[in-house]
Amino acid sequence: MDIIIGKYSGFCNGVKYTIDQANKIISENKDIYCLGEIVHNENVVEELEKKGMKTIHSINECPNNSKLIIRAHGDLKETYDKAKEKGVQIFDLTCGKIKSIRMKIDKKKDDHFIIIIGKKNHPESLGVQSFSGNNSYIIEDESNINECIEKLANSKKDKAYIISQTTFNSDKFDKLVNILKEKIQKELIVEKTICNATSNRQQETDLISKEVDLMIIVGGKKSSNTKELEVISKKNCKNVLLIQDVNDLKNMNYKKIKKIGIMAGASTPEIIVNEIIDYIKKEEK
Repeated sequence: MDIIIGKYSGFCNGVKYTIDQANKIISENKDIYCLGEIVHNENVVEELEKKGMKTIHSINECPNNSKLIIRAHGDLKETYDKAKEKGVQIFDLTCGKIKSIRMKIDKKKDDHFIIIIGKKNHPESLGVQSFSGNNSYIIEDESNINECIEKLANSKKDKAYIISQTTFNSDKFDKLVNILKEKIQKELIVEKTICNATSNRQQETDLISKEVDLMIIVGGKKSSNTKELEVISKKNCKNVLLIQDVNDLKNMNYKKIKKIGIMAGASTPEIIVNEIIDYIKKEEK
């Protein structure tokens, strides 16, 4: 049996930085809180919680004058404001790519209507929108376009600035932008702010999934970039598994499978991928 492992598989630089910094912060401080999952991988979160990090789900759960990690996805502008009111010390581990998008928006929002192409309920999209002001809209699919155009018209802005969630599907972004260009008769500035690591991972997944009998995507259940890899794989391969770790592979039958492809999402540790490879090789014997 052949196993093809994606070279862009696993931690991106942004996630690696976030996890490394979180470990450092936890080792140097007591009673460290994190608002939401630091990255969308249950195994990573569990390991950090074992070291003392406490995951909370609202800034209201964070005690006054305590210490708080802002996760890789970033958070709402209101969260930062509330933390300041509560005297909370923030360790902001928001991915640098997302911080850069916020800076771009800050320069454009006075003169432009901001369009964010991304998943409506994803913390990154919601966080970025909160820094965009009222004249903004998140488009997840074609069904959102007419409402977006209506809100753009009501805003009385002459220009629109289009950006993307960093982990959004690249092909879907291009498709939605082309529709917007056809329907909006105003000046549009488009910046495809999908992370290079995301684009590379999606492109490689597309290639590998065309060559294999089974495509295994490894990542957290809530991971947006991992789910996109699953969607891409299913276009090319009949057998696609989305798993968190080696435990999800138990009782698999590999007898009729000649070639397996493995790609891991941006929040998946290398050790989990290696465990999966070792398990498959053991089962093959």
